[in-house]
Amino acid sequence: MDTDTSFLEGDVVWIDLSPVVGREQNGRRPAVVVSAADYNELVDTMLFVVPLTTVNRGWPNHVRVFGPTGLSRDSWALTEQMRAVSRERVSAVAGAVDDKVLAAIREWIAVFLGMGDEPKP
Repeated sequence: MDTDTSFLEGDVVWIDLSPVVGREQNGRRPAVVVSAADYNELVDTMLFVVPLTTVNRGWPNHVRVFGPTGLSRDSWALTEQMRAVSRERVSAVAGAVDDKVLAAIREWIAVFLGMGDEPKP
């Protein structure tokens, strides 16, 4: 995908996360862009993303995604695996998550970074 593409927070993108180390999510998979629009406009080489999985482990920090995602299967955001990636890893934009989903993902990221309290169920 062209690295000049504009990405918005909440976009669902197809991304290749390989190679990885240890238990990081790998392979070609969807991910949610969580970096702010201003960051995405200013830094035209990188994005912050949270990978998605189709496996529901029942973990409270795995946020179910919905909205016009462009995905054919139910998916969950692996909020504990946020990472910075090169835009060169992105192959396509599939859709976007609902604003409530993005807010829930960001709440969990804040918890993991020590900047927020665990969300109430």
